[in-house]
Amino acid sequence: MELGTVFAPVGPEMAAVDRQLQALMREVGTQTAAARGKAGILERIVQHPFAVPGKRIRPALVLLTAHAVESGGKGAIPDADSLIALAGAVEILHAASLVHDDIIDNAESRRHQVSLNKRFGNRVAVLAGDILYTNFFSSITGLKNLDQGKRFQLLDIFLDTTKAMCMGEIIAQEVAAAGRPLGIAEYVEIATDKTAVLFAACCRTAAVLCDAPEPLQRCLGEMGLNFGLAFQMADDLVDKDHGLDESVDLERITLSYAQKARDGLAELPGGAHRDSLRDLVEYVISSAIP
Repeated sequence: MELGTVFAPVGPEMAAVDRQLQALMREVGTQTAAARGKAGILERIVQHPFAVPGKRIRPALVLLTAHAVESGGKGAIPDADSLIALAGAVEILHAASLVHDDIIDNAESRRHQVSLNKRFGNRVAVLAGDILYTNFFSSITGLKNLDQGKRFQLLDIFLDTTKAMCMGEIIAQEVAAAGRPLGIAEYVEIATDKTAVLFAACCRTAAVLCDAPEPLQRCLGEMGLNFGLAFQMADDLVDKDHGLDESVDLERITLSYAQKARDGLAELPGGAHRDSLRDLVEYVISSAIP
């Protein structure tokens, strides 16, 4: 199964997200350059993380979840522009976190190109990551056709998410400095904070945007969290760099979180978008566990 097939029900919207990201980065670079008299260089810096697109799983989670809620009669998307903007915003947040992660890890490359920190230096990369973070929050506060209460609810979710992502990296650095294998509880804590909380936020904020009932918002957030853990574990199984004690059966644990994600999807009515969410779980697992 290919990602293009999984994303087919939201294919046009995924393309719209990519166009929005490119337009926003051009706008940010141009405006900043004009203000500082540094035409060209700042535009190239902020566009660099998006030059080679990733899998775009996080925006797809937003789109597929929102449409699954809407088609199941559990809520309604306020307008297409708000949904596209939310989906694009989570990719900006993800890109900002990767820029800072690459600085911390002294990474040489990202997505088959020279990493931002190696091309422009750590000082510039830190500031570029900060610019991306500020534009993420500007995107959330600037969502149109939403009442103030809903906008603040989205903002609160993402503030908690970014805080957890930072804490996860701090814990990971402490463990790396100690030079010892990870226990499973510690590993799950780091994977939750560094990766899974953003997956959870994608699903929960999509449900919030659609005015889904609070129990369904929580359920979808939990589904996203379990899927995010399965995603990170599958990725670590492929890369073989999880740092766990050899006695830990990571494959079995990965499958258990994938099943929890499937169980969470059962709360949604059937339909193409729910099926695509399920297929996305299967795609991730099959990449690591044939």
